[in-house]
Formats: sequence, structure tokens, C-alpha cells
Amino acid sequence: MVLYDSGCSLCIRTKEMMKKLDWLDRVRWIPLEDYEQKPGALGFRPENLRKEIHVITDEEKVVKGFYAIRKLFLLFPPVFFIGALLYLPFVPAAGVPIYKIIAKNRHRFFRKKCTGNSCTLND
Repeated sequence: MVLYDSGCSLCIRTKEMMKKLDWLDRVRWIPLEDYEQKPGALGFRPENLRKEIHVITDEEKVVKGFYAIRKLFLLFPPVFFIGALLYLPFVPAAGVPIYKIIAKNRHRFFRKKCTGNSCTLND
């Protein structure tokens, strides 16, 4: 299960792109706004959910940010090889900061495409 911010244009586009890669229909996408209302949902702080993508495995293990993208790529046949490369030593040393820069600044990069209160993250 993947939690995403349904008010964020980058998150929506990421979801749409990844759904096209999910040939085997292995991933369920849940708007984090709906997940927050679900009884028994894992406890997350809402501001943390909006900072980076969260994957919740069948074992209820939470994987976030760069590590979530890496895990998802392994599930998608067209990018499986890229996902495998992301597990090489030292790749996270570059991948984590790059992911964080994009996620933290998404409101700057995509402001023109945002609607309502989306892309209003302030750190």
C-alpha cells in the first residue's frame, strides 16, 4: 500500500506514472487524507506523511522517501533493473539527499500546477 498526498501535483503525477509501470497491479494507492481517517491506521504525524511518500508493506513495515521509491521499482517490471541498482552500496548516500531536496521543494517546483491548499508545505 502506498500513501500519497492527493492534493500535491507532484504526488499525483508520481502515482499516475508508477501505475503505468505496475503491469502486475501489485500496488494499492491510498490518499493519505483517507488513510488518516481509517480506524486502526498506523500512527503517523500528518506533517510527516506530507513530507515524503510512505509504503506500508503487507507485514506493516513502513518504508519512506527514497527507500519507498526503491522498493516500488522492484515491483514494476519495466524499472526492476533500476530498482535493483538502487540497492547497490553507496547509492542511498546520493539518493536520499536528492529525494529530500525534491520533496522539500516541491511547492517551489510545482506551484503553478497546484490547486487549493496543495503544495503549501512549510518546513
